[in-house]
Amino acid sequence: MFEPLRRIAALPRLPYLDQNLLEMDKPIRAGSIMKEGRKMRILFIFVTGWLSFSLLSPATAAEKIRVAIVSPSPNLALPCIAKDTGLFAKHGVDAEVILLTGSPRLIQSLIAGDIDYAVVGASATICARMRGGDVVIIAATTNASSQKVIVGKNSGIRRLEDLKGRVIGVSQYGSEADAFARFALVKTGLKPEKDVTILQLGGHPQVAAALVAGKIEAGILGGLAFMTAQKSGAVTLASAKDLNMVTLGAVLAATGSNLQRNRDGVITIVRAFSEAAKYFKSNRDGTVPILQKYMGGISSENARFLYDENVDLIEELPVPTEKGLQGILDRESDPKAKSFKPADFVDLSFLRGINRDLTEQLYRK
Repeated sequence: MFEPLRRIAALPRLPYLDQNLLEMDKPIRAGSIMKEGRKMRILFIFVTGWLSFSLLSPATAAEKIRVAIVSPSPNLALPCIAKDTGLFAKHGVDAEVILLTGSPRLIQSLIAGDIDYAVVGASATICARMRGGDVVIIAATTNASSQKVIVGKNSGIRRLEDLKGRVIGVSQYGSEADAFARFALVKTGLKPEKDVTILQLGGHPQVAAALVAGKIEAGILGGLAFMTAQKSGAVTLASAKDLNMVTLGAVLAATGSNLQRNRDGVITIVRAFSEAAKYFKSNRDGTVPILQKYMGGISSENARFLYDENVDLIEELPVPTEKGLQGILDRESDPKAKSFKPADFVDLSFLRGINRDLTEQLYRK
């Protein structure tokens, strides 16, 4: 049944109508013809107007989407903020936010159509696109990495150079953590896989658990997993900021086919995402309870610590920088990387639709 017909069939019965007017098979007295005719005209006008309003002004159903984040971390929490503050709902979006650890795994789920949008590591997104994956960066939560090299309290490791001959845990090969591990080792003069073994463990929580249990001596962590390891006595050896790593952090990605078939819907998502970034940076008291909720019910004290550690990293207008993209390409071991330029991985048209002048101003920096 077509949509208008379904709507007509579902119209409720009008309880106050004189049913005699609808029972036209019964005789009508001559003296009542004028009176009944007047009622029929009133009824006709009323019902016609009511049906027109119902059919021409239907309530708009919310667009249902599924957004996945790769780790329970403040710099990945913008979809959670957009959902819990009503920003998605304000723009007519019914969003389900899920956690799916491991950037390469999350990218595969995005391409397969299991999710609509991913907040994921930039390195994995770029690698997937270089290899022909239909994935595009449409925004960036940060233009810096929040990853850190963490070592166990009894590891005896005091400098990056001490990692030689050791094992360092990462979430997955090809992830943001993996990219940072390799960058940190090369910067120190060590050769990944030759001088230091890099072991993938599935996700940040698994790396933290292995570090706490003493099964590995070093790991790459950020967000809640970093705090978990730190509470056990683990020590931060170096951060991406310490090592002056030029990169992107987490990005908002979608498939190219989604961008083509649903441009209006995508710009709505990007708008809500941008408003969530502004809320994060300007509303500490409102953001902290949301972080608590999505990060396993951590204490408000811990949530405030993580908020303060990440607030300066969040971009108020989430534009991915050209130099950050180029930094990832420069570190890529795949020879194909030399044939790509930053613009091959991003579509900024949705951000320009929100604020063209400010987007272009930031992107030139």
